[in-house]
Amino acid sequence: MALSVRNVVFLPFYYAKDTKIFDKHGLNFELIQMRSDLQLAGLASGEIDFTPSVGPAGAAIANGLPLKALAILYRAPLFSLVSPAGVSSARDLEGKTVAVSRIGSESHRYGSLILESGGADPKKVTFIQTGSTTVSLTALQQGSVSAAVLSPPFTGIMAERGYKILGRSRSLLADAPWLGLVASRQKLERQPEQARNILRSMRDVIAVIKREKPAVVSYIEKNFKVSAANANESYNDIMGVTVEPLVLRDEQIQKYLDGSFARGEISKRLTVGDMFDFSMLRNLK
Repeated sequence: MALSVRNVVFLPFYYAKDTKIFDKHGLNFELIQMRSDLQLAGLASGEIDFTPSVGPAGAAIANGLPLKALAILYRAPLFSLVSPAGVSSARDLEGKTVAVSRIGSESHRYGSLILESGGADPKKVTFIQTGSTTVSLTALQQGSVSAAVLSPPFTGIMAERGYKILGRSRSLLADAPWLGLVASRQKLERQPEQARNILRSMRDVIAVIKREKPAVVSYIEKNFKVSAANANESYNDIMGVTVEPLVLRDEQIQKYLDGSFARGEISKRLTVGDMFDFSMLRNLK
């Protein structure tokens, strides 16, 4: 499975691997880092097997890539617009630079929405492509950008150092499928049981994370090298958007897809069935 960056946002996958939940379901699972746009191309080519990048998959499916999303792990993205304490509002960033991982990425997309919700015109902001959230963090610390779009635990790290959180994406969009499980149609035809076992693993790890908060917070603190307070906040951020059944209602998803099309984020209107197939999840034993 390809993940875009090593951070706590992908906690369920790291935790399932390190606590051997994947092993329990007969999976020899490797987690690698790869840009989200390359992940989707990698699925289609067979270079990788799965990705959690449900949000970016919509544009790829609209452009003809033979992919399907099988589950929804988070119902909202966890990006924040972070700036030095001297920046009083999003409007102050007009004419300045904001770091995102990649132009056209989810951080760019939601960074623009946060700016707009804060009264700023995103077109008057220069977005700097850094390659990853960790580099965006460094750019902000060094003062080479005026703000950065970050995710947990980096948001908490900067807040502890006195930086200001100007806005959060989770407060903008409800029911915006962000992470989950995506595979190619060919993969699903050839190895459906492997996909079922990953879905079983995801279902199990969500239950464990919810049930064993102290252990999970300790894991975050140790493995992502953050303070106990940051680990606790990151845990709460994740559980606040986690979709325990791994499914949203069709009307919720369709509203999200229609909004994506209206904003020009996908090239054509998609139905729920064009992008999602929950039949495998619903039939799990």
